Amino acid sequence: MHIDIVLEVLGHLHPLDLMHVARANKAFRDLLLSSITTPLWRTAFAGWSSWPSGPTTFIGQSFLPECPSEICGRRWAKLLFGPRVCDKCGVADTAPDYTIWRRLCSLCMDHLYYGVPNYSSSHEVNTLLAKTYRRDGASSTPQSDVGRLWPADGTAVAEVYERLKAVDAEALSAFIQERKDIVQAIEARALETDQWSDQICSRVIAMYAKQTTRVYKSARKRLVEEGHDPRDLTDIDIVPSSQLEGFPRLTSRRWNKARPYIVPLVHAARDARLQAEHEALIVARRTSVSTAISHVLRTAPPQTWAYNPPGYALETLPPLPALIHDPSDAPLADDDPRLLDALLALPTFVEAWRTEKRALLASLLPAPSNARDRDSASCGDAATPAPAAAPAAPPSTDVARLELATSVFTCLGSWVGSMGVKAGRALIGWAAAGAHLRCRSLQRYWQQRVHFAAEGAGAAAALVRLVGLDPETATAEAMDAVCGGGRGVGKVKGKGKRVEKRFLCLLCRQETHGGVYGRRAMRWRECVAHTIERVRSNSGDVVHRDEPPAWALLTDAAVIEVRRREAARDPVEGDAAWMCTLCTAHFEVRVPRVAVIAHLTDVHGMQVPEAGRHFMHFEGTERTPRVPGLLSEGTHAADLRCVRCPEGKLRSLRAIGRHVADKHGVTMPEEKDWTKVEMILRSTPMDSER
Repeated sequence: MHIDIVLEVLGHLHPLDLMHVARANKAFRDLLLSSITTPLWRTAFAGWSSWPSGPTTFIGQSFLPECPSEICGRRWAKLLFGPRVCDKCGVADTAPDYTIWRRLCSLCMDHLYYGVPNYSSSHEVNTLLAKTYRRDGASSTPQSDVGRLWPADGTAVAEVYERLKAVDAEALSAFIQERKDIVQAIEARALETDQWSDQICSRVIAMYAKQTTRVYKSARKRLVEEGHDPRDLTDIDIVPSSQLEGFPRLTSRRWNKARPYIVPLVHAARDARLQAEHEALIVARRTSVSTAISHVLRTAPPQTWAYNPPGYALETLPPLPALIHDPSDAPLADDDPRLLDALLALPTFVEAWRTEKRALLASLLPAPSNARDRDSASCGDAATPAPAAAPAAPPSTDVARLELATSVFTCLGSWVGSMGVKAGRALIGWAAAGAHLRCRSLQRYWQQRVHFAAEGAGAAAALVRLVGLDPETATAEAMDAVCGGGRGVGKVKGKGKRVEKRFLCLLCRQETHGGVYGRRAMRWRECVAHTIERVRSNSGDVVHRDEPPAWALLTDAAVIEVRRREAARDPVEGDAAWMCTLCTAHFEVRVPRVAVIAHLTDVHGMQVPEAGRHFMHFEGTERTPRVPGLLSEGTHAADLRCVRCPEGKLRSLRAIGRHVADKHGVTMPEEKDWTKVEMILRSTPMDSER
């Protein structure tokens, strides 16, 4: 066939088709890459660039960007349709640059692109050349304010510029204007081509997504026809890329090849769905069991609610495990007769659980010590976390000893990391330790959690002796009766009330707070918690860990003075840990103290509800710590009282003189105008006194 006929036929092809023909064989490649076909390439672009409303042949787009006059059609076609690889090094994913008509990766751009040689960036020559502002070879988006170009292009323009500058200023001016027009046209064409490229990419993505969706639907349809549950086909990738991706439609042959890879995924999804449904059924059954159990437990006295077994323990009541884990798919209703029959034994089960836990806690207590051991305990042997003498004594099994003030436990779960939960750090007696047994971590970590706190017991024993009781017989309730400030009762208010006891830790350093210099005056339970925290927190405070305990009991006058500096409201009153004892309104959700008092007033008509009788604090909940007031100590201790103001506050020596002069008009205040008040009633002996 004559070459002219071949060229005539090729002249009617799309530029992309010309690229495909050039790859058909070596003869066509040599022909289409030769110089005689240069007009052919440009003609191909001209035909499609001037036919915006023509037939859609390339990705739904008939219009092609016009080929610049400065480059050949083959090069322009390579930029538009060629592979995304670097022209220099062949790196993949390299975007074309339609401004300087090259395709270079980031590394090659940095090596080959720069300004016009021997000219500054501000020279006029730089305005006569099209520049690229890209920095990333994979993106067409400009990332820099400084343009770069191909050095050879800059050198060619610079030579013409210098030649005209030397011989003809008018010709130079015309050349400059011509170059600026060319640069403007190049930049406009580059912008148009970038927009065309973006449209093509968007359409390719849309076509691919549509094709993939069609294959997805066809594959799912075949799976449903085979009997698989549609629910198992929702969230799985049933089209592995190596099997089905990239095909315009799903043929039977292709499906038969892909099916062995897809069906196991469906089976795995089915197993996961059935497992999730079974777990949801178990949760629903547990909820029904919990609801039914709560209806039974709330019939018991409210004082016992804090000592009910946790949910995981209640679920062990026969035959509840069989009902919960029934292999059938039948749900369990709250009023199921089998469930109601099983709960008939619940009260007995709860009491047996409490008895077992009482015995278990009692087994952690050391055996009662003799009089000599008690004397040594007062010297501080019990203040260490693990006293050397404790293992020698057999454990106690007398559950009655759980009521002693010295039966102090701690839960190691309250010391994990930087946890803010501190409810289990100091557990005094069954009242606190028994309520803490609801902690779910004890289901798996009982052996690593609840322990006898020897340092807390030593502190409690010393405090018991300070108030004149025997550590071997004094109960926590007796200490509350003597010292006041029991858990959940709040502060003693009003005149004529018994003043609660306060203690100082003589091992603590004096501090300044609110203008007062001294040490914290704590309640007896706070003292026990204080000792445990100082010994165990952050590997322990050296003084509290290594020194014997030292406590001081304040006089009533000192306590009254300390309480003047404390907040009027105990923070525990704001905790959602209070409940009514006259009904079951707060069986599941406790409320702040003010809310439960309002409930008693509105619902039960109680005008003056009594704590402990009409409402109570729910044991085992996290308690907002109270900030004890400071006892004024040191050179300027406030321990003087005006003889003319017997009910007045205590003042320091400097303050009492001003008070007597200002309030009572005494010109020359003397010692007879005030009396010194004793602040310490008694204290444990220090080492120097033993």
